[in-house]
Amino acid sequence: MSVKNYQKFYQPLNAVHSADFNRCIYCGCEAARQDFIPPIKFIHDWQDGHLQADFISVPACNECTDLLKNENNATLEPRITVLKKRLAEKYKKAIRVFNHWSMEEIEEMDAAFQISLKGGMRLGKETLSRLQFAGFDYEVNGSITRVAKPQREVFKVFDEEFSSFREALAFASATYKIKKSRLSQLYFDNDESFDRAIEAFHGLVEGNP
Repeated sequence: MSVKNYQKFYQPLNAVHSADFNRCIYCGCEAARQDFIPPIKFIHDWQDGHLQADFISVPACNECTDLLKNENNATLEPRITVLKKRLAEKYKKAIRVFNHWSMEEIEEMDAAFQISLKGGMRLGKETLSRLQFAGFDYEVNGSITRVAKPQREVFKVFDEEFSSFREALAFASATYKIKKSRLSQLYFDNDESFDRAIEAFHGLVEGNP
């Protein structure tokens, strides 16, 4: 299926501000190609007009385009949601390394292990930045859409507040003497609450149900 034969059905999405030119709409990395919404390979599913479809082409990086190539989404927002889930799953090990290790801890390891962990730290940090990317103001066929800035996420450990999961995990682990890996698991098992995770840990240690 030739892309050129179908491009005429799509309106280009363009960034409003020059700082966002050539930026991937999904993750903020440098754009390398256009992602078509709905994908050209599925265009015949949407052309009859009975279902809502954007019919736009958006700037995207190679990785995001590849991760979405088999997703039959016809509007932008569901496509963004799927992409974030795919990225998080693909790099979950790197994210775990970034959240669970500090540079001080890594420096105590042998050289080979340091190289591996530092690589994981860099990749995990980059992935979290891509996952947190909220998009940019854009224009399609003369109509401008403003993208709201994301609200600052706050992670609480009882009365303490932190701007990142990593910082909150490090504090809670050191303060309440719980291994980061165990505390992280309990956090997600207890409605993403550090308070409940810590209480659950002490309940298990003390033999309470």
